[in-house]
Amino acid sequence: MLHAVNDAKLDEVRGRAPVWSRLDTVALILVVVVAAVVRLTGLAHPDELIFDETYYAKDACWYVNSSEAQCARGADAPEVHPPLGKWLIGVGIRIFGFDCPDPDNDIYCKGTSTSFAWRIVPAIAGIATVAVMYLLARRLFRSTLAASLAAGLLAFDFLHLVQSRTSMLDIFIPLFGLAGFYFLVLDRDQMRADDASVWDRPWRLAAGAAFGAAVATKWSGGLLMLGGLILVVAWSLAARSELPWRQRIAAVFRSEAATIFVFLLVVPFLLYSLTYIGRFSGTHVAGAPWKQGHVVRTMWDHHHYMWDFHSNLESTHSYQSPGASWIALKRPVSYYFCSGETCRPSNNGEYEEIMATGNPFVWWMSVPALVFVAYRWIRRRNFMGAEGLVLTGFLVTYVPWLVVDRPALFLFYLLPTVPFMCLALAYVATKIGQSWEAKSAIALFCLGTLGVFAFYRPVLVGKPLPQPQWDSRIWVFDNCDKPTGGPVTATVTETIEGQVTTRVTETTSDTSGMPPEGWCWI
Repeated sequence: MLHAVNDAKLDEVRGRAPVWSRLDTVALILVVVVAAVVRLTGLAHPDELIFDETYYAKDACWYVNSSEAQCARGADAPEVHPPLGKWLIGVGIRIFGFDCPDPDNDIYCKGTSTSFAWRIVPAIAGIATVAVMYLLARRLFRSTLAASLAAGLLAFDFLHLVQSRTSMLDIFIPLFGLAGFYFLVLDRDQMRADDASVWDRPWRLAAGAAFGAAVATKWSGGLLMLGGLILVVAWSLAARSELPWRQRIAAVFRSEAATIFVFLLVVPFLLYSLTYIGRFSGTHVAGAPWKQGHVVRTMWDHHHYMWDFHSNLESTHSYQSPGASWIALKRPVSYYFCSGETCRPSNNGEYEEIMATGNPFVWWMSVPALVFVAYRWIRRRNFMGAEGLVLTGFLVTYVPWLVVDRPALFLFYLLPTVPFMCLALAYVATKIGQSWEAKSAIALFCLGTLGVFAFYRPVLVGKPLPQPQWDSRIWVFDNCDKPTGGPVTATVTETIEGQVTTRVTETTSDTSGMPPEGWCWI
């Protein structure tokens, strides 16, 4: 029963935190404005579809305009992700249009002004994620400084910036996932010791909707929903720590199981299903659901196709990299590159590039920060503290990629993990003390982050650079030799002057489509 909740434990977690202050409002506005400026400036450049925009922008256009010709989309274009992200991108296209004067080009189509249309909603999503990050960190750490640091690090993160300025689905996952975690923290802090309030959990309902939106964007959003479920169960058990384990589990089951099932499982499923409205190809809803043409059968077949695509993917890509190398930044992904007249006739031999990578200064420093968070959690074993959320978010969004055994894994899959890396660094800032040395260390870290960002910004937004300046940003990460191909034998049967002969040939396997073996930022 809910009266078993340890209110003293909850009060300890809440920490009697000071109310939201005017300084918080100023800090939140400032960090959001900064995030908006760096994401919206020059958003329409380059004015063409880059990298996977050729799939998602065209799909989004097709969703809202229902014209494959106008959207330069092939009739057999595969749909291997749920619809929500493409619906959202389609909002910008619906408002600002989609101009593709070269519909016969199936790979890239250059527009006149509408690249802004297919990028504006992802940019807004990126800005909103920074705002949610501030709110979550402020609630977790009860510190304006920590919230400003966490949100600021995300605002200036290389990968988050690039994905905010690219019409792909990935930017929506951290937005909805962080929102789900924030709503769960609000729900945790508002637990009631009253049986009548068992269904009075608006924040838990909101969290379920947010997690459903994450999954409806990409199935990998389900990792964040899994993290939310783990936290809710852990918090519910910790709030009843005065009870023996068996009674504690029984109390949680009686008091929490129904709302967990409805709000965090049923609600996400319903929202996920609703995003397919307008995308159903089934012709009827009556009769046996397993028959051809029934909406349920159509949905089943579609999802089976998506599962088969992802689980049996065999094609390789020169920018792929294993998950273990992502934080190390071994193989970033180049979304766009041109030089000289391939950019434009007036180009004076300069290079333009958009590279999806991380800030090495921040990403590498986040590793010891996460180790420190883990040490603090092991030492305190406070399941309701900030440490548990940071570690859970990091582990559920990153560890699965370490065990996935398939090609075509890319560094930008780490994007939902980045906010938790930023939270770990902010957590450290709250624990190193108030001495002048601690304050100086935080200030130097912030200056270093901004300095590295300013140096690398040109290769994140496609700003023209002379080749020597571009080379300086690649630094020593230019070991881009392809792996050596192994021997390939084949049996050849042929007829010569009426005689059938068989011979064995030996060639070297083609590795041109394989990623480099070394550290390669090109």
